[in-house]
Amino acid sequence: MNHNQLTEILKYYRSYEYAAMNCGPVENDRLPLVISERMRNPGMWDKTRYNRIVNIIKGAVDYCLDDDQRTVIMRKYLERNRLTLSEISNLLHKDRTTIGRWHKEALSKLAIALEPFSEEILEITPLEHMFDSNWKFEESKEPA
Repeated sequence: MNHNQLTEILKYYRSYEYAAMNCGPVENDRLPLVISERMRNPGMWDKTRYNRIVNIIKGAVDYCLDDDQRTVIMRKYLERNRLTLSEISNLLHKDRTTIGRWHKEALSKLAIALEPFSEEILEITPLEHMFDSNWKFEESKEPA
């Protein structure tokens, strides 16, 4: 996995996490926040897919990175209020080049760790149709 793909996945981590919490079937009499036509089709598995992405990222960050690298990745990509590398260097009282080196090393480790995962596993079906006023849901026709 190249660094551009990796940073895109990391940038959207919180969106994946939120989606994993709020889409899928009814659990414990709680309706999901996100209701889409895919929920009507039991063959679709968005909740599983979102959870898989979240768990893959969390696992790779926790398992593969040392504490310094993990701190940089968490603050730059995964935390709610993301920081720039300069802001992280000020916060940690470290030189900007040191933080940049930790960031680069962390991305290299994560790229290796996430290499086995295909784009298909990480892909989420887009929902652009939600913004199309002419779109309407149609039941898929099952082959006889």
